[in-house]
Amino acid sequence: MRAGDVADPYGQVIAVTADPEAAVAAGIDESRVLPFADSIGGRYSLWSAVGLPAALALGWQAFEELLEGAAEMDRHFRYGEAASNVPLLAAFADLLYTQKLKCQTRAVFAYDERLRLLVPYLQQLEMESNGKSATADGQPLGRQSAPITWGGTGTDAQHAVFQLLHQGSILVPVEFVAVTEGQDSLDPDHHIHLLLNAFAQGAALMSGKESDAPAQGYPGNRPSTTVLLNQLDARTLGALIAFYEHRTFANAALLGINPFDQFGVELGKQIARTLAEGEGKDLDPSTRALMERAEL
Repeated sequence: MRAGDVADPYGQVIAVTADPEAAVAAGIDESRVLPFADSIGGRYSLWSAVGLPAALALGWQAFEELLEGAAEMDRHFRYGEAASNVPLLAAFADLLYTQKLKCQTRAVFAYDERLRLLVPYLQQLEMESNGKSATADGQPLGRQSAPITWGGTGTDAQHAVFQLLHQGSILVPVEFVAVTEGQDSLDPDHHIHLLLNAFAQGAALMSGKESDAPAQGYPGNRPSTTVLLNQLDARTLGALIAFYEHRTFANAALLGINPFDQFGVELGKQIARTLAEGEGKDLDPSTRALMERAEL
């Protein structure tokens, strides 16, 4: 068989799937199918066969370092004493903010452009895992679960949202993520100023500043945490990702919910399929009106 002038095109394909039988049925040789358990949600799948593209892009040595960094955090979380267990302590703080102080959001700001995708990653990890209103045994949760995770990168966010964080009437726990060593290709002074900005924002949130002019006063006593990495390499990144995974799991265990399902994302997909099949006649008037306005 030839397709696109490639002899044996299926010999060039590797399938990474939770449904190996479907891959074989599609024509992929079973020796080229890399399975993973269907219980692994996408947000937890980096360490499974789904990590193959990352291994190919980074090279095996870097990917192995990523795995080892995660494994180090795994061991710390599993065997570390509770009083010094970093993911567990972070989860305790998360629940303090949501349960005791009634905070509904958590802000994360990465003071390093290399971590610009950290917040979108955390949004899926934390909100898809712990955005639940029922316990693992099907009972009403009866209290707040995961807060809304949001944020941005460095000084860009300072000019966009920090006004509310410092002087707004809504209490928002803030988490800064910074790296001591910058990229070699950048001016060292640039990275020094980034770090100073991160540290200064945390100090301002904590201490505040009094003023006779109400609009110029900072109340202070605003909670923040700084995660300071010595460097950002594959090993450290693996440990950082695993830290957030274990923190999310610890939150779920303390809440009594299941962090591995995601039924909340399915209903919209089901309705979209219904609309695509032309079977949306029983939908609400608002949705029907939108369909008519879009001439669908």
